[in-house]
Amino acid sequence: MTPLRRHDMRLRSATTEEIQDVWEDRWYGLVVGPNKVFVPSDVEGLALVDYHDEIVGLVTFHVDGPAGQIVTLDTIVRGRGFGRRLLEAVETKFHNRGLGRAWALMTNDNLRAAGLYLSRGYRLIRVHVDAVDKVREHKPGLPDKGYEGIAIRDLWEFEKLGPLVGVPVP
Repeated sequence: MTPLRRHDMRLRSATTEEIQDVWEDRWYGLVVGPNKVFVPSDVEGLALVDYHDEIVGLVTFHVDGPAGQIVTLDTIVRGRGFGRRLLEAVETKFHNRGLGRAWALMTNDNLRAAGLYLSRGYRLIRVHVDAVDKVREHKPGLPDKGYEGIAIRDLWEFEKLGPLVGVPVP
């Protein structure tokens, strides 16, 4: 297999079916936050695809008034900058829609994702203590421990205020 390189990838809109496939594989089919449960038809998505049109990354989002929520950000192949590229792309989409706030939730074990958001100018603004208990009501199969053996308990909320301009993505 030829190694995937950043310049071999292109961005395109994701279909609901593609979002559903990724969410079934990685999110138990739905995404649960403190106040909302998302199913694939509730969100829009941007897919990062290789030259065979195979998805190597997916970002999903929901726009509510002047804010855009990054619902999921998945990279099928890690460590190649694909997550950063997807985050830049969704920020640009939010900017082009005139939004002034981008935000995302993640579990407390996802330190790599937290680092990505912090490096892009996001701030940790809220810790939803024990919020994963509610998530487990919808996803009983969610493990007790996640990355690096960290107990999954809380949801961390990150925010970036406008202007929401990502680095232009070809």
